[in-house]
Amino acid sequence: MKKPGRIPSLTVATFALLSFAVVSFITNSEAAEERLKKTEIHKYTLLNAPKKGDPYSVQFPIKLEEPGLISVDVHVGGGKITGKGDPFILRILDARAVRGNTNKLNNKYIKKTVRFRKDKSATYPVDALELRQSQGKYVILLSNVSVGSHIVGKVTINYPAKQKRRVKRDK
Repeated sequence: MKKPGRIPSLTVATFALLSFAVVSFITNSEAAEERLKKTEIHKYTLLNAPKKGDPYSVQFPIKLEEPGLISVDVHVGGGKITGKGDPFILRILDARAVRGNTNKLNNKYIKKTVRFRKDKSATYPVDALELRQSQGKYVILLSNVSVGSHIVGKVTINYPAKQKRRVKRDK
């Protein structure tokens, strides 16, 4: 006869085992997600545009190894911003958009354009077909179209990367 109010030890053991399995699965999933993302942080300076219609630009090339989300965060740390509007441009480009050593871009390959004057973020999803067509080559382009403004700051770029395989070495 069972005593009221007692939980059988088999139930406690089963609950403990299931709890451990769930926690292990969640921890492993989070670790896998961390390994599949690469983060680059760069300092940048956007000087004044030399003349109207000729922006001052800096490029950050990246190489995706897997489909997924490109995420860019631009932090404006200081400088001088004159006039109204947003004098700075953040672009995510398929590398084929860049035409040689010029400031001319092939519009067909511009994936995302965001204008800014303060901190700004942009994202762009890359699927398997596009990854194959672009060979995984993308460029983050920051431009200053203003003759009277300049800024300095930091850009953080996150994008998909393959999990690195660890090779055991015999000693």
